[in-house]
Amino acid sequence: MISASAAAAHAVTHSKTIRNLLIVAAVIVLVVPLALVAVPVTLVLAMGANGFGGGGGACGGSAPSVNAGSTVDGYGPEQLKIAATIITVGQQMSVPPHGLTLALMVAIGESGLRNLDHGDAVDNTTIGVFQQGTSYGTRAQRMDPATAAAAFYTRMLRVPDWQTTAPTLVAHTVQINADPNHYAPFWTPAVQVLAALTGASAGSCQVPADARAAAAVLVGAIQANKLNFLEARYEQQVLNMADGTATSDCAIDAHVLQLIVVAVQAFQQVGVSDLNRRCTGMTPGAGTASAHWKGKAVDFYAINRQSLSGADALSLQLIHTLDPYAPHGSSIGQSDCRARANVSLGALLNITSAFPDTCNHQHIQVP
Repeated sequence: MISASAAAAHAVTHSKTIRNLLIVAAVIVLVVPLALVAVPVTLVLAMGANGFGGGGGACGGSAPSVNAGSTVDGYGPEQLKIAATIITVGQQMSVPPHGLTLALMVAIGESGLRNLDHGDAVDNTTIGVFQQGTSYGTRAQRMDPATAAAAFYTRMLRVPDWQTTAPTLVAHTVQINADPNHYAPFWTPAVQVLAALTGASAGSCQVPADARAAAAVLVGAIQANKLNFLEARYEQQVLNMADGTATSDCAIDAHVLQLIVVAVQAFQQVGVSDLNRRCTGMTPGAGTASAHWKGKAVDFYAINRQSLSGADALSLQLIHTLDPYAPHGSSIGQSDCRARANVSLGALLNITSAFPDTCNHQHIQVP
């Protein structure tokens, strides 16, 4: 049987028909060994401090648990129950540990994890655990910790580069506090609360700060056989981004690389079929108008060694996993595939549009 790497090395055709056959062949190559060794497809990867890691456990940690009489950094059971609610809402919205910690930091800095029915001397109109004003909704909504948390996360996830900006500045952008550095002292307590309630670390699954750092993580994923490419030339683009030798025509947008990092952290295996087409001279579909031509798109053809159609369960899981990390205004393909399958995406925050595309992969592009 031909190896996956050999198949990729010979995949230099521009024919869409042959390309579709290559996707099928690549998936077969990936699926058969999986069936033979019965590897659990629910394995989730986490990124360690030194790059790509193989540690188990979901990136967001376990569901939060508060025991009677528990205290963490001076916060008692009632305060920790509110923290648990904030964490649970974030986990339901696929917010990573960094974002969960950021929300806890704000709740600690604003109210000490207490559901206050009043504001302070500066603004007595703000209420609740996040001290939210009237723009966040009714009094009842702002006094409900779960609703208040969801409202905070919704605004936080729309702050540009919230994953890599200093947490206190992200919080300041959302809360519009008089002092941008007000929240900084509360980061460490927030880290301790998250770890105590879920076992998660604020640093796990954190997005690398720039394109080269993200590419370096992906090189580790390639070496661990967690990231596969349909064509060797697309793998080479990532390698060149990691070592700093990529030309301007072959560059990949940092956000695209960061999204692939998130995917390899969240799933056992990730298959990529397209990246920068200007680098390869390929002009299928939208041609030079495609986001691929600008290095601003990625096509995923397989997740956990199962082919994607854009309408299957893994495609939907991939979309919802990447949405919190995507820059606001990102787009996805395969809208027609989901329509024909009568599949709804549900609510998304940062992926704001979709368009028709072939049903043998999941296309994601950034603005």
